[in-house]
Amino acid sequence: MNTIRLTRTDAALIYGLGAAALALSYTALADLAARAGLGPWQSAVWPLVVDGLIVAATRVVVTLDDGPARRYAWTLLWSAVTVSIAGNAAHLLLPAGPVHPGVATVVAVVPPVSALALTHLAIVRARILARSHHEPEPEVDDAADDAPASPASAQLTVGTEPGPAEEPQPHDAPVDERNALRHRARQLHAEGWSNYAIAADIKRSEATVRRWLAATVAS
Repeated sequence: MNTIRLTRTDAALIYGLGAAALALSYTALADLAARAGLGPWQSAVWPLVVDGLIVAATRVVVTLDDGPARRYAWTLLWSAVTVSIAGNAAHLLLPAGPVHPGVATVVAVVPPVSALALTHLAIVRARILARSHHEPEPEVDDAADDAPASPASAQLTVGTEPGPAEEPQPHDAPVDERNALRHRARQLHAEGWSNYAIAADIKRSEATVRRWLAATVAS
């Protein structure tokens, strides 16, 4: 999993338009929930359950590699999107006043189903991350690991405008340079960086970073 760096302009557009879209969706869904018979505070919370599931599932999709867990996250993502779109359409198309009992039933069923789905999603993601963290590391040369592998997913971070491309690190880097990279990896790890972010920063593979950090702990 590599790190994709967004410019500040791109990040501002994404977050700004995303917030505006969620706000408009929230208004429509809250009105639909009120017409379905929910009380004032329940109607205010109901849209957060629907669109919140979209945000949570999206985060899992972009932070996990391909596999059953990621496919499950995709299923939840599209299910939540379908409910949100249907709710916004119903708010516009249905006549004013209380909605049909069938629509009210769907509104009432969404919260418990979402709670179950979110709990399952959190457990699945935690298991996948724990399994990848404890996988045994194969014994290979650092030089063979230095080229990062092509990932199935990416993690988004906000950075500055891209500058000139850096020259790739040679595989036969001197010992003092390699020690400097190990020291840099330990510093970033202490600051809370993920192994993937550290690997992208020092131009080494995530496997190499894990082995260096494990050797530090063992020593």
